[in-house]
Amino acid sequence: MNTNERIAARLKQAREQKGLSQKTLAELCGWAQSRIGNYESASRAIGIDDAIALAKALRIPPAELVFGPESTQEWLSPQHRRLLDLFDQLPEAEQERMIDLFQVRLKEIDDYVEKYLRGRFKSAED
Repeated sequence: MNTNERIAARLKQAREQKGLSQKTLAELCGWAQSRIGNYESASRAIGIDDAIALAKALRIPPAELVFGPESTQEWLSPQHRRLLDLFDQLPEAEQERMIDLFQVRLKEIDDYVEKYLRGRFKSAED
């Protein structure tokens, strides 16, 4: 099996796991159904831009589609993977909201640590 055929098989498997038809996936990407069929039969190679569009529609990392699930699993801890899986289930607007919440929480933690350290060093100077 060549690289194109392996990518085609991963595409079909991911689509089926998500319970999507070729037609639905094509609509999500703004394409004709025949394009998905050509990709899945490996009669047409998937370019990087299309791999990104497909991965976004399938809610998987593009590297997983192109290189396989082990490519993203290697450097992600189970906790990171779980967080990404949960994050990917959110609508795009909610994803932005979660990013904002993370930033707010990190600032709160930074402020707390800074306040704690100031108090600790102030006590040492007295």
